[in-house]
Amino acid sequence: MKYVKPAIALVSLLVTLSIWGFIAVYRAGYEPNVLQTAIIAILLISGVYAFVVHMRQYRDEQQGFPPEDELSNRIKYKAGYYAFIASMYVWMLIFLFKAFIPDVETMLGGGILLSAFISIAIRNYMTRNYDENQN
Repeated sequence: MKYVKPAIALVSLLVTLSIWGFIAVYRAGYEPNVLQTAIIAILLISGVYAFVVHMRQYRDEQQGFPPEDELSNRIKYKAGYYAFIASMYVWMLIFLFKAFIPDVETMLGGGILLSAFISIAIRNYMTRNYDENQN
């Protein structure tokens, strides 16, 4: 876990630059539509989540806890499985409603970001509510 400090700095820098970039583009006269605003929001939420996760890892490392154990690996694999299944349904819905999406780049970018957001949400839920006696 010797890479936690640089990761915290990198994530905080990227989130800050994203916010400043959005403000600069908005002040220049560009007004994004609802879909583009949702994509920007998902990006910022993902960045803040990554920052919080790295801060938690750094704090645990400073307190002497191991970075990975059997339970965290089990949670990670189970959350990954559920996120994969949910992402498949999301992609199916994206392709069913592709008439409402303006272009292919927005469709692919939004789908990838939505899949990442689902993965974050499921992993966070599994971490908080995991029962060791469950399979």
